[in-house]
Amino acid sequence: MTTPANLETPTAGRPILGGFRWYRFLTAFLVLPNLSLLLAAHPLSLLLRGYINLDYLLIGILSLFIPRIFTFLLLFTAILLDFIHAACVTYLFSPAEFLQVMRYGGLLSTTRIGLIAAAFVFTLLICLATTTFTSGHAPRRERRIAIVTTVVLIVALALADLRSGRQILLIQNDAAPARLTRTPTLGLIYSQYIYDRYARGLRLGGLQAMPSATALALNRLQGYRAQKLQPNVVLVLVESWGVAHDPTLRHTIAEPYSDPRLLARYNVLRGTMPFEGATTSGEGRELCQSRLGSYITEGTTAQLDRCVPERLRRMGYHTLAVHGFDGEMYDRKAWYPKMGFDDMWFHDRLQAAGLPDCPGPFPGSCDKAVATWIAERLQQPSDEPLFVHWVTLSSHLPIWGSVEKASAPYCDVSSGTRNDIAICSWAHLISTANQSVLGLALGQLARPTIFVIVGDHAPPFDKDSERAQFSSSEVPYVILLPRLSQSR
Repeated sequence: MTTPANLETPTAGRPILGGFRWYRFLTAFLVLPNLSLLLAAHPLSLLLRGYINLDYLLIGILSLFIPRIFTFLLLFTAILLDFIHAACVTYLFSPAEFLQVMRYGGLLSTTRIGLIAAAFVFTLLICLATTTFTSGHAPRRERRIAIVTTVVLIVALALADLRSGRQILLIQNDAAPARLTRTPTLGLIYSQYIYDRYARGLRLGGLQAMPSATALALNRLQGYRAQKLQPNVVLVLVESWGVAHDPTLRHTIAEPYSDPRLLARYNVLRGTMPFEGATTSGEGRELCQSRLGSYITEGTTAQLDRCVPERLRRMGYHTLAVHGFDGEMYDRKAWYPKMGFDDMWFHDRLQAAGLPDCPGPFPGSCDKAVATWIAERLQQPSDEPLFVHWVTLSSHLPIWGSVEKASAPYCDVSSGTRNDIAICSWAHLISTANQSVLGLALGQLARPTIFVIVGDHAPPFDKDSERAQFSSSEVPYVILLPRLSQSR
């Protein structure tokens, strides 16, 4: 009877690669597993926090006492967790939120799906290659040297990061120096613990209201109602619009709101709001003054009744939600109606209405076309005022190749844009979104309209040097309030 082939077969009765040697073992576990994320980080737009994963070295020590098949499985699991941790850090997810988002993987562009598949296959090959350099039956002396040198290396690398002021274990700081090491498994456990504790204490309980630009704008409604006016309200949640530390870049992006024609018709309020989490957290903040985040699908009836769409609907408003992507993403089709939206337009309906698509990591209806579509509704006379919630799409990172080619005019804005095509392209996309809102505000509107333009979160660049150029806790907002003298 033939013995089935498995990962242990190469060591049965004969040495591999000239026998076990501690220096080959150490080099293999130090270099090979780290190649997966190191090579895939940029193509997949993932933030690489540290070049050496200490978890791999710990698995290397354990591999000296267990069969190769278990070493293979441990390595594959550790690399998978490494990718998950990188995605969570990049796109501001907790581990639980990331697993929810995985359900929507099929909505990604075919290019990104292909890159993920290639990374998966490469990881399998890396795990196979690494396991050939270890053995549970290594000579005692070689094993002892391998263990001691690996432990010394782990301690030396950790101390090197600590002595240079780098945070290597739990704390994430965008302004910290680049790190040598990372510990994704511990980081995932810690971040999920913090998120769960926070969710129990605040997110679901809703004990504290989250400041929002929309709430600030709606406080001004009373002044218009006193003048017997019911203005339309348009909330524009701009994807990846964060606060740039460079004042020149900040001014250039928001320059449309300094247009003299706009200032003649509107009072313009500017400022910043705190943000937490990804896009749905931004929606929860602006629509409900809530920290619900991805838990918004679990919001109680009482919580959702306090949200802006439901409140305005009780005041006689027709409520409309618009987003150029698939409504299945983040289950928006399910929770938008629960918080009071009468009508929803996603990619399928917008496309059927003739709106063109724009490429990107999440291909969907172009923001410029959506702005024109919204303008048509604001220009139509109606007996009831309109509330529009528009989540933009075109500025979603990572930056698409065709956008980089079109962004040259924005690259001389500041030193940051001059030296980095990604930030230059980001500035182009955000400026374009703001120009679209300017066009809306200056249009022939059927009734006075309050505009609230606010970022959802900081831009999730895949380099520490790029992220360090933006606030990690605040997003900008602009509120356009129709001048009463112009509204009568």
